[in-house]
Amino acid sequence: MTAPRAVQPPVAITGVGVLTPLGDSPGAVFAALMEGRSAVGEGGAKLAEIRDFEATKYANIRGMRMYNRTTRLAICAAKLALSDAKIEAASLPGEDLGVLMASTYGNMDVLLEYDRSLVEKGVQRTNGALMPLAIPSAPGAMVALAFGARAFSMTLGGTGSSFLDAIALGARWITDGRARACVVVSASSPSPEIVLAASRAGILSATEAPRVFDRRASGTAFGEAGVAFVLELAESASSRGAEVRGHVRGYGAAFAPEPSRFGGALERAIRGALRDADMTPAEIALVSAGASGLPAFDRAEAMGIHAALGAGAGEAPRVPVTAMKGALGETLDAGPGLQSLVALGSLDERRAPRIVGLTDPDVEGLHYLTQEEVVAGDSALVTSVSWSGACSALILSGGAHGRA
Repeated sequence: MTAPRAVQPPVAITGVGVLTPLGDSPGAVFAALMEGRSAVGEGGAKLAEIRDFEATKYANIRGMRMYNRTTRLAICAAKLALSDAKIEAASLPGEDLGVLMASTYGNMDVLLEYDRSLVEKGVQRTNGALMPLAIPSAPGAMVALAFGARAFSMTLGGTGSSFLDAIALGARWITDGRARACVVVSASSPSPEIVLAASRAGILSATEAPRVFDRRASGTAFGEAGVAFVLELAESASSRGAEVRGHVRGYGAAFAPEPSRFGGALERAIRGALRDADMTPAEIALVSAGASGLPAFDRAEAMGIHAALGAGAGEAPRVPVTAMKGALGETLDAGPGLQSLVALGSLDERRAPRIVGLTDPDVEGLHYLTQEEVVAGDSALVTSVSWSGACSALILSGGAHGRA
């Protein structure tokens, strides 16, 4: 007997909002990636930023000017996603809307500003309004406040894995009836201090753009982005006339305490996602990987994918593997959201973009995309290996692929 899938009834993705240096719509971003464009400059430590970003272009929220750039990006991405889902937050009871924010460092610049002011100016001359905005959950709380979401508001940290974890949690809570709709959102605008710390730790490439999955990789580069998905039951979307962009099918997670064991942890996470979705590796049509140009992490991710999905002895590698961080940079918690956007776009368009910066694969045995390729199937796997050792895997199906 086949075990029942964990997520029942179908949980649909009905809205997608995105802001990146390559565009501010899913179609524009996907088209840029298909063209092989990159927002990352030749100086690997340079932030790939969204130029001329003006929050009021996307959302008119009271008090927005007080929020840091990460929070403004998150609010704008959430607004775009809700609009895409044809949900007007003002007309939706707050008890029907929840927010899950993926953020590890989104408050860091405000915290540093607040602490610096206390030291340099003293308590009496420090802006007290900064204090509540300096806590780790502040960006997510401000998103919930902006749209009156009262069903739940939670922030998940973990850098590379948190967005996938948030999608899985949101799908579970929608199924459980805790909200009619859930916004899963993240944004990244690394502060100068984070960039400096990463540079000193040897994480950033000092001489070139990231070489993802490549034998000559020497580090990554930061990018800036905001991304949000709206989750709800498929029947709720159809009754409103909203288009279903995709479905959440399966999720798995595992942890390893050291880089040498990350590959094994990701393999367990992928196998868990396949069990959760009641699928076999043969049903996966594409992998959207989180590789960013950090050799140890990219190697571990490639090995984990190969162990879980790779071809057997004498067989050619089958599942196409793409990765977008060579073009958009390392966007921390927002990265897996962008990977998921690429996965959904590839399933919808039946073609996937190549991996920017890959010329000489470090780990053999995978079908890395070095050129545009047709996607023949309805389901994609999104993988992530965080710097802390948390590994997550999410399986998505396209908008036309429902479940009984």
